[in-house]
Amino acid sequence: MMIEDWEICQLYWNVLARHKGDELKACEDVRKKYFEDFAKTKDLHLFLGTTRQFHLVAPNPFIIIGAFHPKHEVQGRLF
Repeated sequence: MMIEDWEICQLYWNVLARHKGDELKACEDVRKKYFEDFAKTKDLHLFLGTTRQFHLVAPNPFIIIGAFHPKHEVQGRLF
């Protein structure tokens, strides 16, 4: 799925610069950040939306337009 979220894109550009243009290492770092950090330690939500350009012609016009990752909160007991 295509990603248009600016935070994910900026993370990619930062790690790409850190790895001196090595795209494979940059993608691995982004993947690691989301799968190892956000998915396991935070309550990760990805917001989906559509773009008018592809809405009627694409088989799946949805794209990721945002990410929300607050700290994971364990709910207390219900009485």
